[in-house]
Amino acid sequence: MDLGSLANLQTEGVNPRTVHIDRMSTLEMCTVINADDQKVAETVVPCLPVIAGAIDALTPRVRQGGRVIYVGAGTSGRLGVLDASEIPPTFAAPRGQFVGLIAGGDAAIRSAQEGAEDNEKAGEEEMKALNLNPELDSIIGIASSGRTPYVLGCLAFAKSIGCLTIAVVCTSPSAIGSSGNTDFLIAPISGPEVVTGSTRLKAGTVTKLVLNMLSTGTMIRTGKTYGNMMVDLVASNLKLEQRSRNILRRLSAKCHSASDEELDELLAKSNRSVKLAILAAESGESVATCQGYLEAAGGVLARALAVISKPISRANEQNPMSSKATRKFVLCIDGGGTKCAAVVAEGTSIVGRGSAGPCNLTDSIGNIDSVIDTLLEATKSAMKDHLPSGVEQLESSWKAYLQTCFTSVWIGLAGLERAGLEEVLAPKLREAFGISEENNFRLTNDVDQLTAAVPTTQGTPSVLVLIAGTGSVAMRYDWSQGQQRYTRSARSGGWGHMLGDEGGGYSIGMKAIQHTLAVSEDITLGLTTSGGDELAKAVAEKLGCQVSESASVLNNILAQNYSRSVKARIASIAPVVLELMDGTNTAGGIVNAQVEKLVGETLGRLVNPQSTGYHPSEGTVLVLAGGLMKNAKYRASLEAQLSSHNLLFQGTVVVEDAAGVGAKYLSR
Repeated sequence: MDLGSLANLQTEGVNPRTVHIDRMSTLEMCTVINADDQKVAETVVPCLPVIAGAIDALTPRVRQGGRVIYVGAGTSGRLGVLDASEIPPTFAAPRGQFVGLIAGGDAAIRSAQEGAEDNEKAGEEEMKALNLNPELDSIIGIASSGRTPYVLGCLAFAKSIGCLTIAVVCTSPSAIGSSGNTDFLIAPISGPEVVTGSTRLKAGTVTKLVLNMLSTGTMIRTGKTYGNMMVDLVASNLKLEQRSRNILRRLSAKCHSASDEELDELLAKSNRSVKLAILAAESGESVATCQGYLEAAGGVLARALAVISKPISRANEQNPMSSKATRKFVLCIDGGGTKCAAVVAEGTSIVGRGSAGPCNLTDSIGNIDSVIDTLLEATKSAMKDHLPSGVEQLESSWKAYLQTCFTSVWIGLAGLERAGLEEVLAPKLREAFGISEENNFRLTNDVDQLTAAVPTTQGTPSVLVLIAGTGSVAMRYDWSQGQQRYTRSARSGGWGHMLGDEGGGYSIGMKAIQHTLAVSEDITLGLTTSGGDELAKAVAEKLGCQVSESASVLNNILAQNYSRSVKARIASIAPVVLELMDGTNTAGGIVNAQVEKLVGETLGRLVNPQSTGYHPSEGTVLVLAGGLMKNAKYRASLEAQLSSHNLLFQGTVVVEDAAGVGAKYLSR
């Protein structure tokens, strides 16, 4: 192992915010530490797709009894032991299914065993001693530095015999990542510690967050919960006995009024299993029969209840699906690449808002069902105040309830045309939302929803929509008398970040990073002694490194294998540039040059009198949307460019809530 490269690791970097921490007051010191800690959770976000993939890979193995073995050294090893030891009492997993190993053995949990982590052969030998089953067993290697020999040895042996291998590291690139011995590499980059190299701090915190997500997610997927209740609970002590009674009373109307003695008797007959007790109470059948239902359902209580056709009823309530709801709501969903926002309106009032994860069809073209599930989750979130009690506990119930609520639905999805899936999605979504009349259901690109913001007082002029978010695009819409709505007639830009969306956050971030790298190389080559300008320093700080560390700048940008994660990481630099654009010529030059291209080229093609379908700007309403349009400095630059190109519009509308605008439009 090349120890000379240790200083290049992100975990070994010098934190510029704490170089004088020993001279701060105690309160200042605590404030700085706390501020640094607050940045930890966001470093997990780019890793979520990999974590989700790892959970989906672990689930079938764990369901069949396969072991999950955590391996690590020092703090990383202790965190693995902690997570492994907490799963059996929390989720009633069999003892020995989750195993935590630490370099140097159990003695290293309390006292550091110097040098144990450097023994790659020891890792291999520990794996051999476990008699691993490659079809079922999985290894999670944990190493903040990404280079621990003991962990490398464990992963190499496990991979060589065909086990599932997962690694959690806090640096990239890493020796573990380049070894080829991991199926899933999870690399949250928590950055330099407040005390240089002390990875029990931020690196330890982010590692625990990831391990919690892996184990909890796997337990949920294997049926250890019902909703968010830990129903796969064995009442083995006084606290768990009372929790078991509480769950039974909460989830089963048959148990709501039962005494502690009656519930204890039911639990005793059910082998202390809450899941079996619920099934027995709700079905009225024997524990043995209920055990069969549960096994046939793969241990998932919701599936077992569906088999016996007796979905759970909440205490003192009628089945919420016993009568159909009155259709009185309208629903609009703005499904983008960052999140899915849903708004519900009744009459002219918005009565519910909700959100779920991203649902960009370009990113999810191979998993349409997951897009539909995301849309339904966002809708359920928006309807949370209108769901009858108990519906949220059973998936089939709330999905059935949503089919009875809406008079009209408008769903806008990013990437709809690019994916070419409108014909496939439309009937599925109409069925999901219970909309039989085609005129009451609209599935469009998310940009199309923005035309709903044009005030009726403007009449029916031509509309230009200009978006600047992570990317950028311009579209023209004309009023269709037959359809009584705006229909798209022209498009410019929106090619995607890889091909260049001028004026978007990605392009601004890219230019700022290029500037920072150039400054960094000038420092390294001795071409400047200034230490970098204000923009370069701010970008480096955002990335958790110093201007002089060009390798660290690159590593922090290219830390993930997923292009969407890299795109988001680069776009996140744009707010830094915007903040500095009034104070530094470089930042101002980057933003203004990008906005000039957005107005002069992207929008310029649509306002060129020679373009097909041209309308004069004086008879056109300009609609502005996207995250950057909310920034006052960006807007000021945009307005200056519009003025310099003599573009005077009939009106300008800024949209910050596309789903809300669409919902109000449906309510007209």
